[in-house]
Amino acid sequence: MVPTHPSAAVFDRWSATYDRPGLQLFTYRPIHDAVLARIDGLEPSMVVDLGCGTGQLTQRLIRGFPDANIVGVDLSDGMLTEAAVRLRQDGGDDQPLVRADALQLPFAPSSIDLVVCTESFHWYPDQTAALAELARVLNPGGRLLIASIATVTGAGDRLLRGATSAGGRTIRALPPHRMRKLLDRSGFEVISQHRVPRLGLIAWPVLTDARLP
Repeated sequence: MVPTHPSAAVFDRWSATYDRPGLQLFTYRPIHDAVLARIDGLEPSMVVDLGCGTGQLTQRLIRGFPDANIVGVDLSDGMLTEAAVRLRQDGGDDQPLVRADALQLPFAPSSIDLVVCTESFHWYPDQTAALAELARVLNPGGRLLIASIATVTGAGDRLLRGATSAGGRTIRALPPHRMRKLLDRSGFEVISQHRVPRLGLIAWPVLTDARLP
């Protein structure tokens, strides 16, 4: 059983409004589109959507990889509840959703072909430990795609600090060169990095595609 994390309450609160059309269309949809374009043509058997939130990307992964086992993982009960509703509406009763911490994933070593992590890595309190855990569960040659905030504007910093202060969360933005260095130290080979264009004045994401040798 995963212990309740104090900061999960922040995301539990956000879960009720996370699927607002404007928020998804202008903030998250561009990132999901970029991830799906990057992995088009791959043939993974086991895929993990880490920090799956309300299952927007999980749903699209299921549709895009019908022969793969897709698992959505999140720490927030509220987010997973919303994701379960979404997947049931899409006929996905047999698609598992797992409540787990990114530092303690419930998967065997070398059992995952592809991990996508969108808009959650910058929340992790120990990013080095998270990458070590991902290196443990990925197969040799497995792919890791991280879409993470690289730059936070002044206005965005004030807004995010106010929104997350109750849960003790802070954004740990990583510019591309720092993300590359962190992945290199963790045993990953960076294939590509590019900024994901989207509307908004809060934070700018970068998509990093990496491979475990």
